[in-house]
Amino acid sequence: MKNPKYHFLGIGGIGMSALVHILLEKGEKVSGSDLKNTSHLKKLGVQITQKLPTQAKVVYSTAIKSDHPGILSAKKRNLPLMHRSALLKSLLEGKQALLVTGTHGKTSTTALLSWTLHVAGLKPTYAVGGILRNFNKNGGFGLGPYFVAEADESDGSFLNYSGDGAIITNIEKEHLDYWKSEKKILEGFQKFISQIKDPQLLFYCSDDSLLKELQPPGISYGKSGTLRLVSYKQEGMKMVFTAAFKGVKYEGIELPLLGKENVLNALAVFGMALQLEIPEKKIRKAFSTFKGVKRRLEKVGEVNRITIYDDYAHHPTEIRSILLALRKAYPNRRLMILFQPHRYTRTKTLDFSEAFEAADLAIITDIYSAGEKPILGVNGQSFCKKLKGDNALFLSKDKLLTLLPKMLVPGDVLVTAGAGDITEIGPQLLRQL
Repeated sequence: MKNPKYHFLGIGGIGMSALVHILLEKGEKVSGSDLKNTSHLKKLGVQITQKLPTQAKVVYSTAIKSDHPGILSAKKRNLPLMHRSALLKSLLEGKQALLVTGTHGKTSTTALLSWTLHVAGLKPTYAVGGILRNFNKNGGFGLGPYFVAEADESDGSFLNYSGDGAIITNIEKEHLDYWKSEKKILEGFQKFISQIKDPQLLFYCSDDSLLKELQPPGISYGKSGTLRLVSYKQEGMKMVFTAAFKGVKYEGIELPLLGKENVLNALAVFGMALQLEIPEKKIRKAFSTFKGVKRRLEKVGEVNRITIYDDYAHHPTEIRSILLALRKAYPNRRLMILFQPHRYTRTKTLDFSEAFEAADLAIITDIYSAGEKPILGVNGQSFCKKLKGDNALFLSKDKLLTLLPKMLVPGDVLVTAGAGDITEIGPQLLRQL
């Protein structure tokens, strides 16, 4: 490849590769480096090299530290360095940006909004922090006017964007390694809100106490919002809900996802789609055909009536949500969760004590460090001891594939959860069962 325009450090990262898809589909030349040559990386079809090109802009994410060899080499050679958010900001130019942010649910919400615009024939550009099962990728370039982008609050980079519209799902005390305090988090979201251009395309969940406290100027949604959730119910592996907006009731909206949180997220997408004058019939079709996002209560498989799911959940609220949804879907089966805590700082700071109550058995394994240094006294065993009830046990990661097959019996439902490499366990278990 001659003279790529961009070189990505950590090109296989979920946020980075979304932008790579967009650039490639626009006809740009891209190269990159990564520690692992994953199947996801192979699908990108780009040149993987540790050597920096002679003239390319070097793109990095917050996960890339200042002492990374690629950063040091770029500085030495006076190559322009560009944070991922700066590249996304440049790609948003010339498009009507519809941003999705919030502590939880932003990936599924961004994916659903992207799919809805696609089904409506609006040919959106999209960048999502997860693999859309409908597209089998996390980013794409469209010739239409809209750009749907997940705006990441975890490192404050969402403040680099000024959207035409936005959906804000919730605010919770999270990512304190960056924000330091709840007050700073709220200030960050307040600034993000102030940068949205059209209040009629700004949707925020008024069921969320912290969001409601900010009193955004846009359209509230929830049980008592301007866009109101009238009712909802779970039917097997799908949700059915009724919404009311601007004097019109929309009954029997079907969504093949589980949990009240997903209903609220879909409610916001439904309202935004109506505001964009997408026909109701098209919205319903998009919702009913939405396949979800990989690692969001994704069914890995079933052997001998042992059913295995996988989820990215790594926060107490997310854990509770997926377990309650699975409990409703499988009320008469033993429900187990295999959880890999994520980061020492998060494990130390957040309270997981009541997160696993809906499970019959919670299996806790070693902490996934995500590059963090260990903290004395913070580990999988100490995490397990803090959980309420007697339904939890610790198993070291190296013993999982030896002991789990002996523990599982026909009828069991197991969900692997965490933001680390625990996702690899489900497929390996299925092969052993």
